[in-house]
Amino acid sequence: MRIIDLVKATEDHALAIPLFNDQGKILLSKGVKLKPFLVSKLLEMGYTRVYISDEYSEVEIEDIIKPHVRQKAIGHIRKLASIAKEDNGSKEKQEAFNTDLTMAKATISTIVEEIFSKKDIVIDLLDLKTVEGYVYEHSINVMIHSLVLGSSLGLTMLDLEKLALAAALHDIGLMFVPDSILKKQGPLTPDEMQQVKAHTTKGYEFLKTKTDLSPIIRIASLQHHKRYNDTGYPDLVSYEETHLFSKIIGVADTFDAMTSDRPYRKALPVAEVLEYIMGSGGTLFHPTITKAFILHINPYPINTLVKLNDGSIGVVIKVNGRFYSRPVIRLVMDQHQKKISKTVDLLENHTLVIQNTVSTI
Repeated sequence: MRIIDLVKATEDHALAIPLFNDQGKILLSKGVKLKPFLVSKLLEMGYTRVYISDEYSEVEIEDIIKPHVRQKAIGHIRKLASIAKEDNGSKEKQEAFNTDLTMAKATISTIVEEIFSKKDIVIDLLDLKTVEGYVYEHSINVMIHSLVLGSSLGLTMLDLEKLALAAALHDIGLMFVPDSILKKQGPLTPDEMQQVKAHTTKGYEFLKTKTDLSPIIRIASLQHHKRYNDTGYPDLVSYEETHLFSKIIGVADTFDAMTSDRPYRKALPVAEVLEYIMGSGGTLFHPTITKAFILHINPYPINTLVKLNDGSIGVVIKVNGRFYSRPVIRLVMDQHQKKISKTVDLLENHTLVIQNTVSTI
């Protein structure tokens, strides 16, 4: 299985993993052929990428949590966000939010247990986020990345439970930003940017007044945009004073946002985003947290089609430990676009490097 842009899918491609709805029920089954009418439907629903099976992707890769559990968690966040958006100060709305928050906690606890039981996790798959559902899917993705990072930093199970909830709710304040701003395709005006920045204080105030969540859970909604060099926002706190959860979530939030399609730009390649984060260690992000994060994201998982610096194209067939940029590759096309079958280990061959990933040949 490998990921491709949905617009490049053909009838020869079949879904490698099922697509689920917010209730965790199957929307489309594994193995379904991507016929034009299905592709059109998925594009209408906001999907931009899918995992497919083809001649270059024989090995199946598993998500670190069960896909239906992930979708169920997304459904909880969608419902909580909807209640927050419609909040009118009534006691009924507050009770409704906290009732659904209790149910969300149960699903999140399942995810925490699953990740805590695994050691030395490396994330090979990107979640298939939709443009329309970005805020909810992003929240759960940030939660998962934060949990993997927190686990690698030695946090206890109890701390991971709190970190997970903090990450899942970190962007609740976006519900108080007009959709016209969140979905704007062009640059934001200074006033619009200030409204976006205000989501941190508004989200924090909402969680503070409407829930009985502990301060270390709700504080991440306020601090996750503060940076190591004291840039970012809000201004009322320094990076040194921010909570560890906020620092972890800040890195996870940046990674997932940059690798997601947004109304104003396409998703950036994972390798490019990791380079940015790695280069920002010590300026935007805490050096120790940055190093730990980089070690747990593989930009070139097995089955990835890559183009090398000599123009040849191959598929990744083996990962060389933590040397993610130097995998073993089965070349399928040479620099002259002639089909070949040759294996090259980039850990041993120092003249070849991966230039970028490709969707089709």
